[in-house]
Amino acid sequence: MTIHSFMLADLEGSLLAVCLFPLFIVAPGFAVAWLTDLFDFRRRTTAFQCALSLPLSIALCPIATYFAGRFGSALAVWGLYALSWAYCLFLAGRHFRRGIALPKPRVALPILLGWTALAVFSLIDLQIGDRAWFPAAAFDYSVRTQFIQSIGDTGIPPANPFFLPGHAAPLRYHYFWLLLCNLVNRAGSPIVGARHAWIAGAVWCGIGLMAIVALYFRLFCYRGPASFPRRAIAGILLLGVGGLDILPTALLWALQAAGMHGVLPSMEWWNEQVDGFVFTTLWESHYLCGLIGCLMAFLLLWHSPRRSGSGLRPAYVIFAGLALASAGGASIYVAFVFGVFLGVWTVAALVQGRRQDAGAVIAAGVLALALILPYAASLRGPGSGGPMFQAWVRPFYPLDALYAGQSVGRAWVLPVANALVLPLNYFLELGLFFATGALWWKKHRAGGRRLSPAETATALMIATSVVICTFLRSSVIGNNDLGWRGFLIAQFGLLLWAVDVLCDRDTASRRDYRLLTALLVLGVAGSVYEVAINRFYPLLADRGTVNTVSWMASDRQAGKRIYAAREAGEWAEAATPRNAIVQFNPHVPTQDTEAFLYAGRRMIAGSDNCLSAFGGDPALCPPILRTLARIYSPAGQTEPALEGVCRSLPIDIIAVDDTDPVWKDRASWVWTRRPAFANSYVRLFRCPH
Repeated sequence: MTIHSFMLADLEGSLLAVCLFPLFIVAPGFAVAWLTDLFDFRRRTTAFQCALSLPLSIALCPIATYFAGRFGSALAVWGLYALSWAYCLFLAGRHFRRGIALPKPRVALPILLGWTALAVFSLIDLQIGDRAWFPAAAFDYSVRTQFIQSIGDTGIPPANPFFLPGHAAPLRYHYFWLLLCNLVNRAGSPIVGARHAWIAGAVWCGIGLMAIVALYFRLFCYRGPASFPRRAIAGILLLGVGGLDILPTALLWALQAAGMHGVLPSMEWWNEQVDGFVFTTLWESHYLCGLIGCLMAFLLLWHSPRRSGSGLRPAYVIFAGLALASAGGASIYVAFVFGVFLGVWTVAALVQGRRQDAGAVIAAGVLALALILPYAASLRGPGSGGPMFQAWVRPFYPLDALYAGQSVGRAWVLPVANALVLPLNYFLELGLFFATGALWWKKHRAGGRRLSPAETATALMIATSVVICTFLRSSVIGNNDLGWRGFLIAQFGLLLWAVDVLCDRDTASRRDYRLLTALLVLGVAGSVYEVAINRFYPLLADRGTVNTVSWMASDRQAGKRIYAAREAGEWAEAATPRNAIVQFNPHVPTQDTEAFLYAGRRMIAGSDNCLSAFGGDPALCPPILRTLARIYSPAGQTEPALEGVCRSLPIDIIAVDDTDPVWKDRASWVWTRRPAFANSYVRLFRCPH
């Protein structure tokens, strides 16, 4: 049997995508910043220029790509980027003739290389012989992989790749970051697939977050050149510190050892999530794109009234508006929370007499709303899911479990109890950042001075995010994306305060610093654990160390089953055109992660609800499911049933795997009909038309 080197292919594709991404998220920002001289860009060091170019590109390119693709063409998109590349080449040629001082990579290079290696290893498939294991994060990014593929197949706006009710259903999702992933996918094809582009995007979102941290310490809360390097490096390293989730996770391991279901595929899942930056980058990096866009917008607005010369101010406001629009299309919930903060900040600025600050925010906000309107209009239409916002109190899962066991009948008791334990809840979720935030505020109150404008902005950023994400939730899907992702804004503000506390030795007592050291160690241990459990959970499940979950193999054969599914997916991609439809059994527990990851083609129905929350009329889903049930149910035994389904639905490839009921009947069409591809776990059949 031929053993395919899928892990090496992932490594090659992901590293090539990492190398291609700067064309789309560094070069454009460099060109724009040089052309407009943002933040005195032309007179800055090369290190500063690199640090600004990355988050500026992340903030501007998504909305520019959307408009070029939506109202122009693919050629317009590539032409837009080609202009930035040509300008950067022109600048590079001119500077190299004059000589250029390159930054000394004593600290930055090891951090960047180490992060790249860690992220790539955490997200590619791990292979040993004829077994392969995707990481736990594939549960989420398998869906984003299909969205990236759909952007390339259907254009802008893309279609929902999981639902085809006789016509394309427009995608209802915040997909702006995925536009850039698709460009990298197309630039590096066939070596770079959609998964590889997503993985490389996670790498660069992490680097972009590091860059925006450094920029805030240089341009927002600057304490002078002597302390800047120490504060910037401290802030970047603190991105790798989590809360105290490692403590309840240790308890779950104890329960696992006692024979109970304990360990989870992510440390963050033990409670209503407050996701650390490491988890967010590996699982949901498009939310970081939204966060970076918001933070870049505020940095531009912060400096707009402070720039000398009226000719510069409009550029800052315009770019801030573009950045906010990008953030809205990359992460609706992060942008919503940040928009509320900007509203509060505007009121505070007016009260304090800073009319220029308020005017800049209002102008940028109006521009952002105008720019995002075409995208927002495309989200209208049929689709399943609950309301976007609901009032509630952030729950504490252990308390919820206790309440459920007591069968208390009064509906108000649990919300009140959850409100009372909020300090404990947030202490466990935030750890070091909860403590440093409390110490920072205590020092300020003891000093008796008024907050500076920068301190006021940071405090409002934290407070707005905490209040919204504590008392509101989103219900479009089962996940509370508002509460989980909108809290990133508070976490960023708390990180700025943490650096103040840890770098200013007079902020806390020696006893306080001993506590902070313990919290720091636990936070780092939690992040290390999160990386490890994400990488090795499927392998540990196969070996019986942890429990299986519904979207992995329940028979502890995930390694062989994933390898077989990937082998089938490679064949389908090579043997069918990009617009082909490959249909798997939609009636599966939770989701068919292998199909989403490896099929590389859209589906008629991706689940037993057609994933219509991502677009499409849910009323059109049940008839499709009934038609497909004719071939996947135990009664679907005859070839005429298969031929009837193929006449009813525009399917090119029918896929069956060993967990489908019809597979188990050796007299069914699965075994009487010759497959186009087959291995021990998957059989693919061309649909007769």
